[in-house]
Amino acid sequence: MRLINIPIVFLVFGVGPEVFAMASNTKRDSTALIEQVIKSPPKYQKEFGSHLKQAFQTHYLQIYGSVVCLFLILMAHGGIINRVHYFEPRNPIKFVGNDGKNSFTLKELIGKKIPTLRDQAMCLLNPFLFTGDLQTMYAGVRTFHSRDQLYFGRQILRMRDGGSAALDQVISSAKFRSAKPESCDIPEGQKKLYLGKSTRYFTKKELLEQDGQQSKRPIVLALHGLSGSSAEPYCRCLMNPLFNKEHFDCFVLNARGCGGVNITTPSLFCALWTEDVREAVKVLRQRYPGRPIFAVGFSMGSIILTNYLAQEGDKSGIDFAVTLACIWDLRASSNRLESHFLSGNLYSPRMTKNLLELIANQKDELSLSREFKKSYSRENIRKMDRLSHFDDNFTSKMFGFSCADEYYCYASPIIRMNNIRTPLLNINSEDDPVAGGFDVGALPVEKASFNPYITMITTTHGGHLGWFKPNNVRWYTEPVSQLMAELYSEVYNCSAGNIQVDKHSLPADIPISEGKLVMKTFKS
Repeated sequence: MRLINIPIVFLVFGVGPEVFAMASNTKRDSTALIEQVIKSPPKYQKEFGSHLKQAFQTHYLQIYGSVVCLFLILMAHGGIINRVHYFEPRNPIKFVGNDGKNSFTLKELIGKKIPTLRDQAMCLLNPFLFTGDLQTMYAGVRTFHSRDQLYFGRQILRMRDGGSAALDQVISSAKFRSAKPESCDIPEGQKKLYLGKSTRYFTKKELLEQDGQQSKRPIVLALHGLSGSSAEPYCRCLMNPLFNKEHFDCFVLNARGCGGVNITTPSLFCALWTEDVREAVKVLRQRYPGRPIFAVGFSMGSIILTNYLAQEGDKSGIDFAVTLACIWDLRASSNRLESHFLSGNLYSPRMTKNLLELIANQKDELSLSREFKKSYSRENIRKMDRLSHFDDNFTSKMFGFSCADEYYCYASPIIRMNNIRTPLLNINSEDDPVAGGFDVGALPVEKASFNPYITMITTTHGGHLGWFKPNNVRWYTEPVSQLMAELYSEVYNCSAGNIQVDKHSLPADIPISEGKLVMKTFKS
């Protein structure tokens, strides 16, 4: 395979004419050149090596310069300078300070305290990850086991329909080691006693001690991405500073079937299933009354979180939310994901494989569903290499939709984002190959501007949950944790967090009745 044209490279680097002549005689075939050098007498081999060494010694500046130029060209084609674009609502809400007198918008707070999130703010990303695809692939292959090490105590939440999800709480290493896994009772419906090196079940005594704790520490509830868990690096990197530096009590809701949770009903999760979030918020409100609750969603977790906020309106029980890499329009993002060569042949099959492994682990319980048994066959599984194929056969059927396309239409937060009445900061990368960018209409900044509660931030680069800086620390970790800490300090520390909103600035209700558009009447 011809990887490079050696004579041209030698000419650029200023290699001696004898060597260049030898290279030219090979008809510019690099393989033949190497064979010719190997077969030549030792004298010519030595001469070749001498000229090559001399060329590098004499022209090392040209060599390094050429490498740098090539690197700069590649970076220019992609990008390592990340720029923030801040989209403020037309008439944003105002937070009332703890003193009850001063009020400020989110943009004013960010401008004063969080310069990294200001409009047109710039930062340097990892120069070797100069495209959204490279950022995304790196996020998928690196586990960062030695970084952001956290320990979790787990409680199983039983839902009204009989299903089970896990609420993992970040705890200190000392508390984690204070009880051995053998002393923890396996909750009803669960099979695993050992949950890994950093997660164990809470003992009954520990759970009783949590009820009614007298503390003012703020709470953050995180929702992980598709088939993820509390162990995901993109989640741990944010929980770490919030817990260790900002002194939040941090929780992660593991979806049904994820993170070692055994399902107890023949159903998993989907983007529109918000009952488990509702139950988690209810548990936290009852256990820790009077404490502010923040929420953060990652990718799939962002979709579920925004749908929940829209469904609940001003009764969400959440004081402030952040969504990262949210997929606002599932149809647009799905088309983008599967129509591009790299994402269609790498990301979509990889995500599908993870989901197939998940249902294989939960097959016994899922087989109680007639719809699941119809789709779960060896032949069908073998042909399933796209995320839309999985959603067509399993997700849509599990939740009563006819196909993936119908599921995507109903589950897209873009259709109900007008109903959000919780302060929300959304952050998306414009080169996200999974969620999509402005080119496919996946970032509804214009529609969001009509809702005073929603602030949209886009970044020019970062991929899907990447945003890796040169030291491989994710860009969003510091500003998001600082913003939550500042909001707690300025707004929620001494009060329930009052918000001022101009009622006339809220999005108007679309005049639809029984599925029909109703004409407004005008008085003469």
